[in-house]
Amino acid sequence: MSALQNAMIALIGVFHEHAGEDQKLNKAELKTLLQTEFGAMLGNVQDTKVVDDIFNSLDGDGSGSVDFPEFVTMVACITAVTNEMLCKELK
Repeated sequence: MSALQNAMIALIGVFHEHAGEDQKLNKAELKTLLQTEFGAMLGNVQDTKVVDDIFNSLDGDGSGSVDFPEFVTMVACITAVTNEMLCKELK
């Protein structure tokens, strides 16, 4: 498989590893995912307000959970910001 295909499979795996039986992330599951997968990269995800803000911004449909498309949107945004930071460092 290509690097991109491997990355897609890894992304799917991470989501399903942290999602509950309903295959969606509740706030506690999202917090664990952020801490485990991103660590200090996202700042203080120990702060309840930070997690609440992230959760509320991701829950676009107001369902009270984060589904896979909402999760992928978050990862895409974080990836885009990381790319911008890396590009600035290379200049």
